[in-house]
Amino acid sequence: MNLKLIKDFQTFLKIERNYSKSTIINYTSDLKEFVLFCNQKKIDFNIHELKNPILSRLFLVHLTSKKNKNITIKRKISTLRTFYNFLKDQHNIKNNIFKSLPNIKINHKIPKIIEPNNIQKLLDSIKIDNNIINYRNYLIIDLLYSCGLRAQELADLTINNINLSANQILINGKGSKDRYIPLHQKLSNMLKNYIINIRPKLTHNKEILFLITNQHGHKITTKGISFIINKICLNNKYKIKISPHMFRHAFATILLNNGADLRIVQELLGHNHLKTTQIYTYISDTDLQKKFIHYHNRNKLKK
Repeated sequence: MNLKLIKDFQTFLKIERNYSKSTIINYTSDLKEFVLFCNQKKIDFNIHELKNPILSRLFLVHLTSKKNKNITIKRKISTLRTFYNFLKDQHNIKNNIFKSLPNIKINHKIPKIIEPNNIQKLLDSIKIDNNIINYRNYLIIDLLYSCGLRAQELADLTINNINLSANQILINGKGSKDRYIPLHQKLSNMLKNYIINIRPKLTHNKEILFLITNQHGHKITTKGISFIINKICLNNKYKIKISPHMFRHAFATILLNNGADLRIVQELLGHNHLKTTQIYTYISDTDLQKKFIHYHNRNKLKK
């Protein structure tokens, strides 16, 4: 019964919810943790036992006792709410026992960003002449930074989704939410050269359509992207660890600092909710305050 319910749930996420492969993997992992918890408590994972309302609170106590972060607990509870919606839809369970749980509060941390001049120094340090690997690595950073991509979105990007004549790329984002991102002219020119002259040397398999490949000609992974960025940072003796997502943070912050409308930034980032994008306004406000303190004449007066 365990395996059948899990497989049916995976099918539900794929067909009914149109979730991406990576999202389904994450949901499955959360559900398997719940199954393991039920087994440890000697609770049979069947429709009758799953109706017990005390089960949701027991699982919440279990997650809290493991000292999970609030954001992790919130995600796991969200997965179980979705699972119980599936049970209501497919197996006639009347109540979603996880909906009665209190909302988990999350203290949103202000995202870390890299200053634009440091990103430019990083790009300038990559010598792309006569080096196809460096050329590819340069594009990885420029696409993350200039287009605000998630690492997974970059890994999933195919040459079919690049429109060089219109200077834009089509991104298949989280939750199968598509969006178009404009390209600056230099990046568009570099992509054209990469697709025509560089990429064929990295992969000889014409059936592989992914834009960025590893040194073996296969689709690059998000771990591979992180490894490349870390290696470039080490070569430049950077003291801070730079993650791929930090370029996305920098992309959003620069747009807001230059007067872009919040809803436009939301669309470019592929956020479903405006409040997700609003976290970047705090960075923008902090940057504005620093500029005020540095440049305003009154702040230069001796105390």
